[in-house]
Amino acid sequence: MTAGLRRQRGFTLLGLLIATGLGAIVLLTAGESLLTARQMERIDRSTARNLDGARLALTLIAGSLRQAGYPGCHPDRRRNLVSTGEDPAVPAISTSNGLTIRTLRSLGQRGIVGAPVTGESLSLDRAHGVEPGQPVVVVNASGSGCVLFRQATTAIDTLDRGPGAAAINRVPAEGYRPMGERVEILVPERTTFFVDTAVGSEDGSSLFRRRESTGGDREELVVGVQSLTVEAGIDDNGDGYADRTVTGAAGLDGLDIVFVGVALQMAGANQRVATTIALRNARP
Repeated sequence: MTAGLRRQRGFTLLGLLIATGLGAIVLLTAGESLLTARQMERIDRSTARNLDGARLALTLIAGSLRQAGYPGCHPDRRRNLVSTGEDPAVPAISTSNGLTIRTLRSLGQRGIVGAPVTGESLSLDRAHGVEPGQPVVVVNASGSGCVLFRQATTAIDTLDRGPGAAAINRVPAEGYRPMGERVEILVPERTTFFVDTAVGSEDGSSLFRRRESTGGDREELVVGVQSLTVEAGIDDNGDGYADRTVTGAAGLDGLDIVFVGVALQMAGANQRVATTIALRNARP
C-alpha cells in the first residue's frame, strides 16, 4: 500500500526534465517562427517601399520623356536665328551615359514694353532670368509665332535677338517677327537619369538624376536600383511605326525615335518595373 501510494505522489525528476525540455523546444520553435515572420514582414515592407520608390522614379522619367524634344511652340511657327543653326532640344534622347532627355523649360510670361516690337531688342516689364549667350525661345502668348536665338545682351530686363558683338545670331532677311504684349520665355533643360553607387554605401546602388536647371547636382531618387535599361523604337521608313529597336548606349542622333522603353531592375530581388512612352515632340 505504501509503495503504491509513493508511486502516485507526482512527476518524477526525469519526467519534469523531459517536460521542461519539450516546453523549451516548443518555446524556441515559436520564438524562431515569430522572429522569422517579423523578418519576412520587414523584408516585405522594405521591398514594397523600394518598389513604390521605383514606380515614382519611373513616373518622373515618363514625365520627362513626354516633354522630350519640345521646341517651345509648333515647329512650323518657330524661327531659328542661332547663327550655327543649333537647336538646344536636339537630340531629344541620348543614351551614352544613362538616359539624357532634352527639352525646353518655361520661365513664365513677361510683358513687352512698347509692343508690338519688330526690332532686335525686346524690353520687358521685369527681369527675364536668361544668361548672356544662353539659347532662349520667346513665344507670343497669342500663339502667332516664336523665335529661337541666343541672348545677345547682358541686360536683365531686355532680350536681344540681334547678332551681338560675336555674331551669335543671324539677321533674318525677311525681318524680325513682331512680338506682342505678352510672351512666354523658355530655356533649355537637360535631365539625365543614371545608376551609381548609393550615398553612404560601398556596395549598394541607387537611381540618380541630374538637371541643368539645378546646376547639375546629383539627386538620389531611389535606393536599391541595380540597373537602368533603355530601349528605343526606330522608324526607318517614315511610316510612323517602329521598324527596329536599339538598346544600351547606341547612338540615336538623327534617328526617328517613335518610342522609348525604360526598365528599372531592383537589387537583391527579381523585381522589375518598366514603362514605354511614345515620343511626340521629337518626331521630324
